[in-house]
Amino acid sequence: MLVVALLVGGCGGSSYTKGDFVARADAICTGTLRQARALAPPASTSQPGGALAAYLGQLVPLIRSEADQLRALKRPPGSAHDTATLTSYYSALAQIVANYRQLEAAAKRGDTQTVTDVEATLRGSPIAALAASYGLRTCGTPGATKV
Repeated sequence: MLVVALLVGGCGGSSYTKGDFVARADAICTGTLRQARALAPPASTSQPGGALAAYLGQLVPLIRSEADQLRALKRPPGSAHDTATLTSYYSALAQIVANYRQLEAAAKRGDTQTVTDVEATLRGSPIAALAASYGLRTCGTPGATKV
């Protein structure tokens, strides 16, 4: 019984906090942002095809990897507002990944209208506001990628 009490008592000092989550998430996003900014963006997105498709072919795996790493993080305990904000952030993140995959497919097909539509959708994403509302500083950074 004493061993159980000591083990339970010892667990309280190292609880996982929102600050821990934010630090880990921001580290993931900073790494992805650095990798994305190292890619040479296409000169223009108005002509889908070769350069845009090649760029997105490198960018989309980075975005998917970032999303996978963020989803793998343990969610910290928090207020109902924090929990709802983080849930909304994860939903927006999933939509961003889907949008970029759609953008890549449209670029490969040379589908100018879909590229334009998806770019507009990406610009209207609430992800930056949700990230900031939760306290994330690097995740959801507007203009993180050059599309």
